[in-house]
Amino acid sequence: MKTLIYFQEKYISPSGGPSGYLYNLKKRRDELADPEIFFLNERDFHAILPYRVMHKLHSMRTSGRELSANAAWIEEVLYQSERNGPFDLNEFDVVHFHSTIDMYSQKKNLERFKGKVLLTSHTPKMPYREYIEDTLEHDEYLRYKEIFDHVEEFAEYSFRNADYVVFPCEYAEEPYYHTWDEYSRIRDPKKIMYLPTGVPKVSVRKTRSEIRRSLNIPDDRFVISFVGRHISVKGYDRLISLFEKLDNVTVLCCGKAGPFKHPESPDWIEIGWTDDPFSYVNASDLFILPNRETYFDLSLLEMMSIGKCSLISLTGGNKTFAGKQDCGIYTFKTDEEALEQIKFLMDTDKELIKSEEAAQVRLYEAEYTVSRFYSRYKDMLGKICHES
Repeated sequence: MKTLIYFQEKYISPSGGPSGYLYNLKKRRDELADPEIFFLNERDFHAILPYRVMHKLHSMRTSGRELSANAAWIEEVLYQSERNGPFDLNEFDVVHFHSTIDMYSQKKNLERFKGKVLLTSHTPKMPYREYIEDTLEHDEYLRYKEIFDHVEEFAEYSFRNADYVVFPCEYAEEPYYHTWDEYSRIRDPKKIMYLPTGVPKVSVRKTRSEIRRSLNIPDDRFVISFVGRHISVKGYDRLISLFEKLDNVTVLCCGKAGPFKHPESPDWIEIGWTDDPFSYVNASDLFILPNRETYFDLSLLEMMSIGKCSLISLTGGNKTFAGKQDCGIYTFKTDEEALEQIKFLMDTDKELIKSEEAAQVRLYEAEYTVSRFYSRYKDMLGKICHES
């Protein structure tokens, strides 16, 4: 089944969100030299001539408008949505979109498409809310509100018109029920498919001792690590609240700064963005994932590949790992429960933790490798083909 993954190769990288998800899928595609899976690229995909001409004229007419880059992008999506092109999608049996914005941009084009349309949204809340709350600055949103509010329309169109909506697990739908009043009405259970994700085994570049020595952290100090954007949906402010109630604990944070001011304490260490968060997690005693809403967090799978005792909020996709304490994955519902679990783990025998972490690696190898992920993806496409 010839499948186009509607995402530009040049934006694929080993990071978070759809870019990282597709990096793993593409890497396995390349290893297998699979001739049926395609990604958008400037090498093989060229806009049809009528589209190029109309787009050039449109760009000339709108070049004088004063818009932010984000507002100009949404305006471009609206323009594209009413045009055939830029590509003839009927070369493919399946087109798989990885954002509602991309899918809406092809609204007119999809009217002529004879194959099946898949959507994976990736966002830990309703896509419109994720965009205006976590991507845009509030002042920018207010300035171009009339433009940005179209993003809500993009989401409704995409969920209604996709032939299949793909989630990593049933629990990943939970944030949509919580943040989108219309989701229950729009959701069609016959269109929902579940595809568990996988990630490559990550590498640790520096040893625990090297990291602790470079940060002046004593070897016997209990360290909690956090990786991700410093925003509320990721639970960064929740972690601050927990830290303020703990004694004799150091927190290591990796990731892009957000709106919250971190504690001014020598026991709170901000690493910033790094391409090697795994060395810092490996140097810690506990990896924490305190999300307020969870789609399906790839960072947890990455930490499972090296075996790291983890404490995760019992939200969305995290619920997949409920009851996995024997694999070193502990859960909490409330901040009080999180504090209890941290204190329990601080006093737990280190050899028991090592045994649980070894079991965690075995769970990863059995279920969450890229090989398993790709095999499940191909099986899903085969099922769609059989049902067509």
